[in-house]
Amino acid sequence: MRGNMNIGKRRMARINCFISLYLYDIGKIPADEIINTYIPNCENIGIMKDLRTMDFYKTLFLTTVEHLQEIDEIIRTASRKWDFEGIFPIDKAIIRMATAEMVYLKNDVPIVIDEAVEISKSYSPNEDKGPDFINGVLDTIAKTNVLK
Repeated sequence: MRGNMNIGKRRMARINCFISLYLYDIGKIPADEIINTYIPNCENIGIMKDLRTMDFYKTLFLTTVEHLQEIDEIIRTASRKWDFEGIFPIDKAIIRMATAEMVYLKNDVPIVIDEAVEISKSYSPNEDKGPDFINGVLDTIAKTNVLK
C-alpha cells in the first residue's frame, strides 16, 4: 500500500471490504467462505481488532454482495461513457462498496465518496485517473436521485 499506514478504523474496514469484494468477484470465492477465513486472519494479524470495526466491515461486505446486481445496474447507469466490464476490478470493487454504503446503508454521501477516492489513491491500478474516475461515477450516483 502506498501512503500513510496511520488510518482510521472505518477506513481499515472499507479497505478490507473492497479486498473481500475483489476476492468474491475475481477469485469467485463464496461470501461465507471469505467471512469465515478472512475475519479470523485479520484478527490473527491484528487488523480490525475492534468489534464495531469488524461489524461494519461485515455489514458493508454482505450488503454489497446481497445487492450486487442492483448495484452493478446503478453503476452501469452512472458510467454510461465507460464499458462496465472494462473497469479495473479493483476500481469496480471500490465503486460497488461505496454505492452499497450510500444506497443501502444510507451513510453520509460526501464522507463515503471521499473515503472511496482516498482508498483508490493507494490501491487503484490507474493511480492518475482511478481516483477521478471513481469520484465522477460516485458523484453521478449521488446526484441521479438513486439515493432515496
